[in-house]
Amino acid sequence: MIRLVRLGLRNFRGWADGELRLDRPITLLVGENRRGKSSTVNAIEWCLYGKEIEKKASGIDERADWEVERRGAGDEGVEVGLTIAFEDAEARISRRRKHDAGARDDDELAVELADGRRLVGTEATQWMRERKLPDWDTWRRACCQHQEILRCRLTVADERSLVVSSLLGMEEHDRLARSLKDQQPGKLIGEIDHELGELEKVVLYRLRAPSEDLYESERRLEALGLERARLSPALAVEIGRTAIERARALAGRLGLETALPSSNGEADEAEVKKWADGWIALVRKEAKLSERLQSATKRRAKLAAELDQLLPAEERWRGTKEKLDAEQREKGEHTTQKTLLAESEKAVAEAEAALRFENRNLALLREAAEVLRAGADSDQCPVCDTHVSGLAARIESTVRKGTGERLAALSSERDRARGRRDVLEKSIRDIAKLVVEEKEARKAFEGRRAAIEAIVSPGRIEPGSDLAAAARAEDEALAAEIAGLEASVAGLDAELEEHRKDVERLRELSKWRASAKRAQQRADITNSAEWKVFQEAVDAAAAFAADLDAMAAMARETQEERSAAREAEVNRSLGEYVRLITGAAAGDGAGGDSALDVRVRVKRTPKGLSYDVEDADGERALSILNQASLNAISLAMLFAQAEERARSGLFSVVVLDDPDQSLDDEHKAGLARAIERMAKSAPVVVATTPGPFAERILSHVSTPRRAIRFGRQETRSGARADIRVASQEER
Repeated sequence: MIRLVRLGLRNFRGWADGELRLDRPITLLVGENRRGKSSTVNAIEWCLYGKEIEKKASGIDERADWEVERRGAGDEGVEVGLTIAFEDAEARISRRRKHDAGARDDDELAVELADGRRLVGTEATQWMRERKLPDWDTWRRACCQHQEILRCRLTVADERSLVVSSLLGMEEHDRLARSLKDQQPGKLIGEIDHELGELEKVVLYRLRAPSEDLYESERRLEALGLERARLSPALAVEIGRTAIERARALAGRLGLETALPSSNGEADEAEVKKWADGWIALVRKEAKLSERLQSATKRRAKLAAELDQLLPAEERWRGTKEKLDAEQREKGEHTTQKTLLAESEKAVAEAEAALRFENRNLALLREAAEVLRAGADSDQCPVCDTHVSGLAARIESTVRKGTGERLAALSSERDRARGRRDVLEKSIRDIAKLVVEEKEARKAFEGRRAAIEAIVSPGRIEPGSDLAAAARAEDEALAAEIAGLEASVAGLDAELEEHRKDVERLRELSKWRASAKRAQQRADITNSAEWKVFQEAVDAAAAFAADLDAMAAMARETQEERSAAREAEVNRSLGEYVRLITGAAAGDGAGGDSALDVRVRVKRTPKGLSYDVEDADGERALSILNQASLNAISLAMLFAQAEERARSGLFSVVVLDDPDQSLDDEHKAGLARAIERMAKSAPVVVATTPGPFAERILSHVSTPRRAIRFGRQETRSGARADIRVASQEER
């Protein structure tokens, strides 16, 4: 028996990090709504099937906008690991998705084996196939019950037929029948006949094509100047001879030394065609007329640009030179002004020294007057004790005169010296600026002259001659050269154009000869060996189509035999599960409701076999049932399928998400009994809310079971709250 061992989760939906043991035959996940029960059940499926369960084509529309990664998970990514115990050993299947992975990013699927090997990618997928783990469609029909698709398993005809087919163990037979049906042998023969008809049209066209190609070739030659009456194999020789003679004359005029094919007819056609194809490129390369024309044109443009700038540059230089000369005539030479500036600076220094000396004397006299005023005798010298009549008055008179007239005269003299110095400094700066401007203008003018002298042909400029006049003469010579080169290039283009036409005539004549030859070699391909091989292939395809029809008939007979052999056994198992869930005795329905005494029925139609669910009277059992009855029958069919898979040695697990919805207490008790029976064949994982159904499993079921209770989640700062396990108990 295959057993689940444990489930590890990290950043999956509401799970931040956790591990749940699933090693009991029954694992009960109990919690109020929005506690994480469904996310835990979904983690098992995501680990096994990844993006298959997130697509719109998954069969569960609600999964299209699914969020796998937990909000606020950071950069760790999502990882879910499921450990499964087989008869020989354990293996851990894990799936990992990078943080913020896009739709095109692949998940990392890995299988860790007991011997230490780790299989990834296609190797992991191949191992799961070898262990006969179900694909997604088989899983959602035979291993799990989802809230979203519980009712549609019965009410949608295609889903119901596939579920019943799986219940009967007919998946492989149905897959073979669909595969053979999709081959559509009759359509295959029709397509071959159609392609044969199209081939015949192509063959007929190809038989007509040489004549049409010949006519089209003659029309193009006529457009090139060759009349139809002149067309012959010898015409190509004549055209080649003419092209060679024209090329020889052109080479002589241009002075080209190159080997040409013989024009006396000795050169073969292939040699002439090869030469003709390369002659135009060779002439343009060797003649260099275009390069010379381009060079002369650039040279004339450059000469014109330099000539336009020559006169303005000369005028700027002469203007700055005249200003410099006028400034020097008016204010003296630069050296003279330097001398005068030195004398002015000396006069300023002397005036400032005299003024400082006078200020020091006055300061001493003021101090002496202060001492005399403070003494007993104002006429006695405080230094030598000599008595001088009127000494204090005389000192004060001297101080007053010095402070007024003398200081004013010295200050005026100093200011005049400074003024003369400032005027000289400004004059020197102006002259220096004019010297720089004159130097730069002269340099620019001389640069223009040098550029023009480099362009003008040697010998055209004589000592003392007018450079501008020489440049204009050079411009006229360049204009004449350019005109001559343009005429030469035009004449060369005209001659080469005629050669190009000869090349086209030679090429088209070659096509004309090939078309004429094909037009004379018509054949009936129906007499060819290839046509016979094609007919044999058609016959073989017809035989293959007949074989497919025979195989389809055999597959259908096998389906009928297999389904007839399994129908009674499946109905017995299905009936037992229905009675377990509804609590009805065998044969009396549930409370007298014979509609719940259901059975599967295989019907033969012109297109194949179809499967349905009927009541004891052979009527459709689903059209009159309420939601609770539909749920009960759907669960019974799921259990019967899982039990049959386990009995056949296939991987079988039953995962239920809120299976007791729409069921009353009696049906919930019956569902617990059905789960107890199912757990004897395959492990069962049940997610449900607290209540009678959960308590019934814990109190009345004898099979070992584990109850995992989920606690309250608290929302934090807008992020999805973490799922939390509050307690676990085993019985």
